[in-house]
Amino acid sequence: MKAYPAFGALLLSATAIFAAESIAPVSGASGEAGHQDGTGGAARFNDPMGLARDAQGNLYICDARNHAIRKVAPGGVVTTVAGRPGEPGAVDGAGSAARFNFPADIAVAPNGTLYVADRGNHCIRVITANGAVTTLAGDPGSADDINKDYGETYKSVPARLDGKGAAARFNGPSGIAYAPAGFLYVSDTGNQIIRKVTLKGAVSTVAGKAGEWGSADGSARKARFSSPTGLCIGADGDLYIADSMNHAIRRMTPKAVVTTFAGNPLEAGCTPGPRLQARFCEPTDIAPHPGGGFIICESFGNALFRLAADGHVSLFAGQTDSGPAPNSLSHPNSAVCDDTGNVFVSDTFNQEVRLIIEKFRASIERVGGADQFRLTWDSIPGRTYQLQILGNQGWENAAPPPVLATAGESSVSFPMPQEKTGIYRVLMLGF
Repeated sequence: MKAYPAFGALLLSATAIFAAESIAPVSGASGEAGHQDGTGGAARFNDPMGLARDAQGNLYICDARNHAIRKVAPGGVVTTVAGRPGEPGAVDGAGSAARFNFPADIAVAPNGTLYVADRGNHCIRVITANGAVTTLAGDPGSADDINKDYGETYKSVPARLDGKGAAARFNGPSGIAYAPAGFLYVSDTGNQIIRKVTLKGAVSTVAGKAGEWGSADGSARKARFSSPTGLCIGADGDLYIADSMNHAIRRMTPKAVVTTFAGNPLEAGCTPGPRLQARFCEPTDIAPHPGGGFIICESFGNALFRLAADGHVSLFAGQTDSGPAPNSLSHPNSAVCDDTGNVFVSDTFNQEVRLIIEKFRASIERVGGADQFRLTWDSIPGRTYQLQILGNQGWENAAPPPVLATAGESSVSFPMPQEKTGIYRVLMLGF
């Protein structure tokens, strides 16, 4: 079992426990594309993109160039849910009998049903709990909504762009979000519009005008977008949109009033600051943070930004100048937070799903008189932790066995060592 950086260290004779943010692989191997189910570093992806997380802590991933949907269980075990790796297509069916074509984003409903923006097939797919894949809206494998020559007639859009089921048309949908009211929002990226899809497959256009780029704020079809991608529903019930080629985050109310929430469509950059003074290059996704605000994937800048509840944007992870490993990201495409603010990210060109530990708190106390210590730390359910001690030969496992976390806080008790001082650390083991 491979071990990754420690998330805490302590000196037993001291009262302080030191900790730092860390980025660790969850699955996949850096720079190694492929397809392989397995645990942790034994798994392989080929341009992982959209992420979703269910209530049980499972991650679902659009493994785009493998044309498959993958799952990472809380213990790090990777399996293929649907599709056959390396075989694009447009086929409904169960599990490996189904075919996708460059699936770009995924959303999970409270009942566990998955919804996929199947970008290359220009449609929305559904995956039930038993792995059965069906097409909810759009016609898999059909022609784009617009003329193939992409010339002067680009803005010529069929009159029946909206419709139900196979009668509806999309053009490279790249973002999808499940709304608590029980419907889907979709970024119809190639058509420059935001769509609404009911769970019975009825499709309507709620903002933007098909085939027309722009950055105008406004109501419904008066608004304009430029390659909108990732979506999320904020705590306020509004829809937040990573408007990638406008270098901005847009906000849309339930009544389809669109405003610019962060960044500036007229100026690209990778600069922190107050939300309207901050600059983005090519944001591809936005995810709610449990502490308020959002995490933003800045794909072109190889970074994640934290847009806090007070409206300030700061660098959260990665380096916009492609800094050194292990903290460098390579075109991060999608992110999702757990309940404590830790962030999972599809690090697309690094071919990994990674975990960013936002904070780590730990405490130590004496128990059972003066002969026992109990160490308590923030943990992630499903992850395994090992107490280690720094010895003459380097870090060594301490006497307590590994701890499999079952809650957001874990602890271990151990006797007072013969040496009255010592440096210990809590290590989250690799998967």
